[in-house]
Amino acid sequence: MKVAIIDKVGSKAGIDHYDISLLRGLIAAGDDCYLYSNFDCNEPHVKYKKYFDNVGVGKLKSVISTFTGFFASMINAKVSGVHWLIFHIFSPNSFDLITLLVARLLGFKVLTIVHDIESLEFTTSPLIKNWVVDKLPNQRVVHNNFCKEEIAKIISEKSLQRTAIIPHVNFIQLFDEYHDDDNKVVRLKNNNTVINKLSPQIAEAIKNGEELLLFFGQIKKAKGVDILLRAAAETKSNYKLIIAGKLRFEDWDKYDAIIKEHGLTEKVIPVIRHISDEERDVLFAICKAVILPYRFIYQSGVLLMAMSFPKIVLASDLSPNSDIVEDGKNGFLFKCKDVSHLAGKLDNLFTESYNTDLLLKNAMHDIDEKNSPVLIGKKFHEAMLNLK
Repeated sequence: MKVAIIDKVGSKAGIDHYDISLLRGLIAAGDDCYLYSNFDCNEPHVKYKKYFDNVGVGKLKSVISTFTGFFASMINAKVSGVHWLIFHIFSPNSFDLITLLVARLLGFKVLTIVHDIESLEFTTSPLIKNWVVDKLPNQRVVHNNFCKEEIAKIISEKSLQRTAIIPHVNFIQLFDEYHDDDNKVVRLKNNNTVINKLSPQIAEAIKNGEELLLFFGQIKKAKGVDILLRAAAETKSNYKLIIAGKLRFEDWDKYDAIIKEHGLTEKVIPVIRHISDEERDVLFAICKAVILPYRFIYQSGVLLMAMSFPKIVLASDLSPNSDIVEDGKNGFLFKCKDVSHLAGKLDNLFTESYNTDLLLKNAMHDIDEKNSPVLIGKKFHEAMLNLK
């Protein structure tokens, strides 16, 4: 089959890595693959067009480019004889409605990867959500049982039968260079140029031999950064906590107030902005563990990214997390929204005896077994083939 991903988000939120991993899997399954997005793609077997120019530009240009990029993608896909179009759905909106409707009118089969059943920040229009999630896609993919249970509340039984549970693809290949060469990880840890750019406080902590913990990803209410900060205030261990990521529908002032209220100014190092891929790799390399204090999530790409590096993860025990993390085997879990339990688990990272090498080995093994691009690509291929 000829399959195309049309992705207007791409490198703006790290979805470019998802796209590449999925395309590798689809190619392994025998599909002829196309990609239309906003980042540079050098995959040899992917036919790529960079039609979206919406990164690092003004809002008006971004909006115009998103629309023109979409229509250019559709025209190229039609001329190329593409059968299936794959779209990412985060929070169903009017743009998704237009794109899916046009795609169906042009005769394409449409597969939607429904990452968020509704926005994590606000409720989507029921009418738009109904069309984007239920009526227009020929096939839907969700990443776990929780997502299917949630989507079942808003789609018909017929559409539910055309909704496949396919796990989120891992990112092991993204970090292959570090898996093959320990010296490259050492160089990351010693990359003073990037470390100082991130924060002089991080450089000082490393110089003083202090341990570092990391929250990485977009900062929004659902991600529970406030829970993590309150837990940090209850811990007794000596470490610095890095909060790295871009705000989304949030104001850092409310988190800064918690930091000041609990006397965490010297303990917390905020890097509140977009984090580049190079900076991400350095952060993963220098931290002891990645902390994911989510109060609500459909699926965490950051979780799989951290385990792919690999790093120790400590995550809330929401089912999308506990489906992947087995406490004490390939990572650690704490009771969701329980500040004191999280505080205890944070201290345990420094006081309890555990085999770090075995934890990381298990993490890599488990996500390679359940979330590999080849396995995921085959499942996507079968989901489309069954409806061809």
